Amino acid sequence: MRYTYKNERRDSQIQSYTTVKGKRWRIKFSVVVKGRQHNIEKQGFISFDDARLEKQNIINNLEGEFNISNITVHEYFEAYCEENLNNGSWRYSTYKRNTGLFKSHFFSRWGNTKMSDVDRWSYQIWLTSYTREKDFALLTARNFNSTISTVFNDAVLNDIIVKNPIRKIKVTGRRPKDTSMTRTEFETIFSFIKSSPQLSTHERTMALLTMIGLRHEEIDGIKMKYVKDNMIGVFEVLNSHSQVTEPKTQSSKRWVPMTPIVEEYINQTIQESKAIYAQNNIIMSADDFIFVNHLAKHISYNDLSNVFHLVSAETGIHVWPHKMRHAFSTIAFGIEGLNPRDIANILGHSKIDMSLYYNNGTDEGKIAAMKKIGNSF
Repeated sequence: MRYTYKNERRDSQIQSYTTVKGKRWRIKFSVVVKGRQHNIEKQGFISFDDARLEKQNIINNLEGEFNISNITVHEYFEAYCEENLNNGSWRYSTYKRNTGLFKSHFFSRWGNTKMSDVDRWSYQIWLTSYTREKDFALLTARNFNSTISTVFNDAVLNDIIVKNPIRKIKVTGRRPKDTSMTRTEFETIFSFIKSSPQLSTHERTMALLTMIGLRHEEIDGIKMKYVKDNMIGVFEVLNSHSQVTEPKTQSSKRWVPMTPIVEEYINQTIQESKAIYAQNNIIMSADDFIFVNHLAKHISYNDLSNVFHLVSAETGIHVWPHKMRHAFSTIAFGIEGLNPRDIANILGHSKIDMSLYYNNGTDEGKIAAMKKIGNSF
């Protein structure tokens, strides 16, 4: 029989419900004991006090029986991720990214190892070898190691281990991808995106949006209500897990002006999308996505990446969505008279320094700069 449960004000982990025999209580809660999560559910108590007493007994038994020395890396890391999701410290996308990272890269070697048995020397040898095997860039390797080290720090705080065994580990990795782009390369890419018959209207529009500094997930998440006059509003994004979430930071929430060609193709995309919605017996509303497939469902996260795989293959210039964001910053900062704060606002950066970091400079820029310097001698 299905019952209707009502939380007790005295303890939200205890609920009351009514049966044919009268009022009863149940306990339902999750508890993390020394890094391991336990999901508890038990019912049939004839009083609130009985339920509360049993809840405390369960917790006491778990704490008494748990052997700290036996907890494995897999067990603790899983509990750590679950707790960060449940207490609101992480968004779901962060939870999925970190659990995926641990499962894909870390658990095969360390998952069954006891937390207390992880030693610095073995980890150092493994990390150096693994980053070479996976061809990690130095920044990627540093972020990877930092994410793992953070969990070990948490285990120290929870008295699972005495000290973090990988603190101040030496991290190596290859040089990062070259995100620089010459003006000639940019013009070649722009020409292909603008005129290639190999791109659909939707694909062309998405690619053009990267050229005005929008992030991948910001493009995927554009809805009708965020296209006004010649502006695009970035107030929701569609992440790689097909979830609608808030933008990356508060400063990422912004209105971005469109260039004439972007506005032209945005309008064409909307008209095509309205027709797609209509074919699926849906009237396109203000809250609907403008980039959709033939079933009027939002596009896959990989669709924009695939567009740039095509662009790269056809132009011979290796390019991806985030590289275009760097190119936008480089070009914008190379134009005399533009306010750096305006460029940062377009990119959604709270600090101008971050926008300047995206500015890679160009060979043409170096030559022009040297001419001006030479004229001053």
